[in-house]
Amino acid sequence: MECAEIMPQETPQVSKKTRRKFPIKRAVALVVAAAVVVGGGFGIKTLFFQNETQTALTETTTYGSLSTVIEGTGTTMPADSVTYTTASTTEITGVYVSAGDTVEAGDLLYTQDDSELDEEIEEYQDELTELQNTLSDASDQLSELNERLSDLKVTAPFSGRITDVTVRTGDTVGSGTKLATLVDDSKMTLTQYFSYAYEDQVYVGMKAGVSIASLMTTLDGTVTEIKKVDRVTAEGTRCFAVTVTLDNPGALTEGMSGAGYLLTDGGEKLYPAVEGTLEPYASEDITATESGKLTAVNVDDYETVTAGTTLFVIDGSDLEDQVETTQRSITQTQEKITQTQEKITEAEEKRSDYQVTAEISGKIIMVGVQEGEAPRQAGQTAVTLYNLDAMTITANIDELDIDNITMGMEVDITQSGAESDTHYTGTVTAISYEATNTNGVAYFPITITIPSEGALSAGVNVSYTITVGDESEGVLAPIAALKSTSEGTCLFVKADTRPDNAVDLEDGVVPDGFYAVPVETGVSNSQYVRILSGVEEGVEVFTRYQQAAPSGGDTTSQSGEEQEFQGMGDFSGGRPSGMEQGGGMMPGGNMGGGMPSGGGGGMNLSHRRTSAPAASSFSRKGAKV
Repeated sequence: MECAEIMPQETPQVSKKTRRKFPIKRAVALVVAAAVVVGGGFGIKTLFFQNETQTALTETTTYGSLSTVIEGTGTTMPADSVTYTTASTTEITGVYVSAGDTVEAGDLLYTQDDSELDEEIEEYQDELTELQNTLSDASDQLSELNERLSDLKVTAPFSGRITDVTVRTGDTVGSGTKLATLVDDSKMTLTQYFSYAYEDQVYVGMKAGVSIASLMTTLDGTVTEIKKVDRVTAEGTRCFAVTVTLDNPGALTEGMSGAGYLLTDGGEKLYPAVEGTLEPYASEDITATESGKLTAVNVDDYETVTAGTTLFVIDGSDLEDQVETTQRSITQTQEKITQTQEKITEAEEKRSDYQVTAEISGKIIMVGVQEGEAPRQAGQTAVTLYNLDAMTITANIDELDIDNITMGMEVDITQSGAESDTHYTGTVTAISYEATNTNGVAYFPITITIPSEGALSAGVNVSYTITVGDESEGVLAPIAALKSTSEGTCLFVKADTRPDNAVDLEDGVVPDGFYAVPVETGVSNSQYVRILSGVEEGVEVFTRYQQAAPSGGDTTSQSGEEQEFQGMGDFSGGRPSGMEQGGGMMPGGNMGGGMPSGGGGGMNLSHRRTSAPAASSFSRKGAKV
């Protein structure tokens, strides 16, 4: 705890500084404990110190505030600044500013040869083309593999009857191996040859009749196909082929002979020069499209199936592995393409690092490049730009004060001059709640922004003053002088005559020459409490007793915890009447043995604290650094 300074000012102040927060409930508990200790103390005194005399110690009420002043110094840095660095070691092709120039956001600062970017982008473009070709090939391969996978299931191309099944489950087959035959004999066809003399009379859809000698029946048919072949009979007749299709009532089989004729629109019958035999409407050998082991044979000879029915299944595990590998390759290639495209985009964006413009308005502080010269290394500082409209300083606030600092709080800033000081009003714009420990004391950095409109330069030392706590003024009394009595919270006032508002207490409670005066209290800090009513400033009040040894002995005085409890006297009734919320009364509060009797209201009891040395180089790092 720092001692109060005595400073001649018109408006005295008392610090609100405390070493730790002291909750009201805890204060009440300590007060009750104090009362017990005090009672025990009186018993011990009666037993061992009957011959001792007691000296009443006093202090005087004063007038002031309960504020705390935090002071310190800091070095100004711009609230907004940018440092630009060279993009590479290529030649500086132009410099358009000098130190001290004022620029606006968007103004060109300097340019640098960016031909290396063109070469870099061209390499990425070549890489991208190669990757895209790889992706296209892999996609084609995947499509082929998926098609082959679908061929592993051999299905019926049309509805019909299965014959001549040649394999069983578990057999290994090669691509093209015959597995069975599928026949559609629900209809039959008869191909015959007619003389070209009838060429103009025959057409598809023409009605026909087919005589089956073995069945002794004639069935109706329709011309379904005409082929203009050139077949010559033994008699020398040139003929073309005509195919007639007819429904199979169930008795027609492949190879039966049929004598057919065609019916003209006039009802005339045209007979063929060469007759034919019946054939199924459709017949196809079912073959394996892939090599592998048959995992399923789903049909038997003479089984009727419909179009799309799965007849055979060939193991495709090898193909599935190839598909997975190809898909993985496609994914990896797509990722590489994306990465390469991002590299191209990044390279294009780098052009702004070669054509550098001001991101903020402000003043050019330094130019470190020259036109026609190449930087020694990439990242060399080229231009430093400060916006001097507002400056910042960093202040380290003691852990005991940080709770009193809030965002937006005003701060008095002073720049000392040879003839006069310049004052600014700053604002708290950032508060760190992570402490920095220095010599066993924790400090919290805060940022103070100073709107100076260019009047302050960077690197200038300034002092700051932050006032926290209640700045309103009133009558103040030492907390050690408050007494809790049966008549409420009182001050024992020293007076020659009884004050009008004095109250009577039981004998022995009030020291001789003092009167108990009820008071209404307000906010307080660790040492003082504001008196709202009951006494005025400049009144001498009792705080505690000092013990004097018997004649011939050494003088003794209470100290430590005894002083604190004795200072509270009979203040065992809890919180004093009228104490404002948030200004809890603290036990113990004598000022190193008490202020001299008769101290006047002209005393300055304001509390000043000097913050830890602040880091003076807080700055915003430029986006280009």
